[in-house]
Amino acid sequence: MSPNPWDGVEQPPDEKVAGSPWFFVDVYADFQKGLNALLSELEKHRNAIQLLGLESPPYDEEVARIRNMVEWGKERLDGTKDSPRDSITVNGVTFGSLRYLKAGVLYLAYIIETQKRTFLTEAKIVPRSVLQSFDVRIEQLQNMGEMGKLGGLRPAEVLLELLEATDSTRIKSEPRMELALPTSTTHADVPIVDPVLRKRCLPLLTAIEVANNPQQYDTVIREMSVVLEDRVRELSGFTGKASGAELFSATMTRDPYLIKFSSEKDVQDATHLFFRGYSGLVRNEVMHRLVETYTKERVMQLLGTIDYLLFLLSKAQVQKPNATN
Repeated sequence: MSPNPWDGVEQPPDEKVAGSPWFFVDVYADFQKGLNALLSELEKHRNAIQLLGLESPPYDEEVARIRNMVEWGKERLDGTKDSPRDSITVNGVTFGSLRYLKAGVLYLAYIIETQKRTFLTEAKIVPRSVLQSFDVRIEQLQNMGEMGKLGGLRPAEVLLELLEATDSTRIKSEPRMELALPTSTTHADVPIVDPVLRKRCLPLLTAIEVANNPQQYDTVIREMSVVLEDRVRELSGFTGKASGAELFSATMTRDPYLIKFSSEKDVQDATHLFFRGYSGLVRNEVMHRLVETYTKERVMQLLGTIDYLLFLLSKAQVQKPNATN
């Protein structure tokens, strides 16, 4: 897990502007589901407040705020239905609103955790692949709660007990019976967070395994390398012909940086070398010739590496170029 930027540091006030973070449409759709789940849960308690004659301004304000966020998100998502790879930028968002986004996605993870408990209670036989599907989805949502500006932020204190339970209610007991038969690689078997990387690479893994053709694992390496370079171009606005290590140098080493990871030069340089190292050691080989010696285990390790590089990009400051480079 990446270092918590707020460890030992006072949390920013809710009203402070957090900038203009962006999210891929698929990712923001999950945040939207979380906000909808929070709103539905809060609405259940409206009758109780009214029946007891309780003062409800805080409750009403919280419901209204979440409803406004849901309506805003629906408008943006409806406008991107024809372009699922588009991103959604939340201009001038406050840390308070980001805390609600985080609370929603963690509550969504809690709901799935509860569904897993129910499944384990009711099922006589528990396939391992189904348990993996639950666990991977829960981990994916929890990791989303640490993306970019959300990293280290405390979630909004709505349904606090449920949110705290997300990390503490893992199933401790063994299922009554677990099918341990080997299965083909599925999307749930690999805990990749980035939605584009999942969509582009995991089906390739499945197809290679089903066809029993391990000599083609290098095609997955090639595809993940393209995803990484495409993301760098998309974020930076770089339109030059450079690729691989040259692309990373053009966007990460020239001050003012198109992609800035840190105000500390040593950290900026080290991160650039991380990208460049992957390019020189892994990417270049598969881009120029067929490499039939990769194993499934090595490919999965490299998928995790690319997923982390994409995570670093999600936290970077981006400055678009004034002209074509």
